[in-house]
Amino acid sequence: MDDIGDFFRRIPVALYRTTPDGKLVSGNDALARMLGYDNLEEMQANVISVGTIYVDPDNRFHWLEMMAVKGIVHDFDVELVRPDGSTIWVQDTACAVKDSKGRILHFDGALIDITGKVEARRAKDEFVATVSHELRNPIAVVVGLGEELFANYDTFTDEDRREIAALIARQAEDASWLIEDLLVAYRDDVSRVTVFPQVFDIVKETERVLEVVDYPIAVEVRGEEARVYADPRRTRQIVRNLVSNALRYGGAEVSIRMEVIGDRLELRVCDNGPPIDSEDVEKIFRPFERGSGPEHPKSVGLGLSVGRRLARLMNGDLTYRHSNGMTCFVLSLPSG
Repeated sequence: MDDIGDFFRRIPVALYRTTPDGKLVSGNDALARMLGYDNLEEMQANVISVGTIYVDPDNRFHWLEMMAVKGIVHDFDVELVRPDGSTIWVQDTACAVKDSKGRILHFDGALIDITGKVEARRAKDEFVATVSHELRNPIAVVVGLGEELFANYDTFTDEDRREIAALIARQAEDASWLIEDLLVAYRDDVSRVTVFPQVFDIVKETERVLEVVDYPIAVEVRGEEARVYADPRRTRQIVRNLVSNALRYGGAEVSIRMEVIGDRLELRVCDNGPPIDSEDVEKIFRPFERGSGPEHPKSVGLGLSVGRRLARLMNGDLTYRHSNGMTCFVLSLPSG
């Protein structure tokens, strides 16, 4: 093979030449590897027509129509299938090579792997949709109740008005905590998240969290005192996320247990749901990650990640434990 041919084969960009009927005339090893083959010869032997590797055949027809009209295609995003059944997203840029009479002889093009970008875009879209959904619910309640109270204030009793005000405050707090989670999660430098540690009774702060939870959760304290040295507000944020996590994903029985062990206090939020798969344990502590089970409803996936970051910022930790048939998330903080 001449020098130009050698260069064509060695270049790391996936290059190809195909005919209008889909025959792969030529290409390079980068193309073959990208599409799941060991070499170009193997790919040519297995791909009768390049149209067969399109996940959606209509995309191939659309590509050909664009070529017929313009003679060139820029940044055409398309999903292709590999021989093992996996798929890859590529960005295709190509031009039509014509003879002296204007008839298309072949197409020369290049492919760029954009699978990571497509997945990131999908994840972002899902995240925005989920955050919008979770914020929309409490905000809709606040707006609806506020309008009802404004329009019919005199028709309500004092007790009714207090109940409506309490519901508004509860829903506004839910929205506020979600925003707080987002602010913590998006801080690249976690040390910039403010904490104001002090000695306080963690039982009382936990009870504040449970005041707005419409679900029976038993609180058990082992020992005479349950005092910690941490930030009360950030501690409530962690406990709230752990309780919300248990109610979303856990079993029907949810409990909170506290116990001083050495110089630490452990607050365990437990439920009788199934254990988390070992390969998911660290994954669920990453931002925007949830367990792999199909039963998991949509959520932003920030609670555990934010909880661990805040706990460690307060010289504590947040870990997972499964024992005696109970799934537990354990918040460990310095005792006060």
